[in-house]
Amino acid sequence: MTQPTDQELLAALSPVDDEVKEGVEEGVFVPPKPIETKTGQFTELRLHEPSVFAFLCATQVIGKRATLESVYDSQIDLVARVAGWPKTGIEQLGSRQLDEAIEYVVKFERDARRDLDETPDFSEQLILSFDPPIDGGGRQHGEMMLREPVVAERRRFKVIEAKMTAEASFRAEIKLVEDVSGWHPAAVMRLPISKFVKAADYLTGFFTSGQAIGSSSRLT
Repeated sequence: MTQPTDQELLAALSPVDDEVKEGVEEGVFVPPKPIETKTGQFTELRLHEPSVFAFLCATQVIGKRATLESVYDSQIDLVARVAGWPKTGIEQLGSRQLDEAIEYVVKFERDARRDLDETPDFSEQLILSFDPPIDGGGRQHGEMMLREPVVAERRRFKVIEAKMTAEASFRAEIKLVEDVSGWHPAAVMRLPISKFVKAADYLTGFFTSGQAIGSSSRLT
């Protein structure tokens, strides 16, 4: 058997090229072959943390009653919206690759949620900082100051939540964060989902012990 040369041995130790690195970059998923759609060709699915707006749109897909089909459709919508792909492109991905993409985008919300058995934060105040600031309503918001909701704010939350849908529950949280923080609604919608969840969980912690129904995540 021929032994490898020094050059062959050293070549095996050399770093992988940029093309291979790109394929394993966090949040980037490369299909085995380009995806063809009416709007163009797609060679990679590049994902990032979703915004509140993207999550709200996904909850709307679920509809009045969550089913395995409607929840899956909402997850597909979220991946497509974050990646900037058409739904027809997402539907051409391999099933396992889509599962990995779904896991990547939903984990930001799910992992930020307070555990069902976790004691809420009853601190007098919670301050969240944003760098860069969040735009909305003609101004930039670099800091969000939160405190315990008053009864009127809790009442508005309950009125929206009473519809008992995934969308209503999420809209109720959005309204509560708007009311207490004083932020413009557009700025709240632009929040990274993990920061929004931290704000919402702090506020609802004053009158709920955790998510009332099912999983801690809205989309799983």
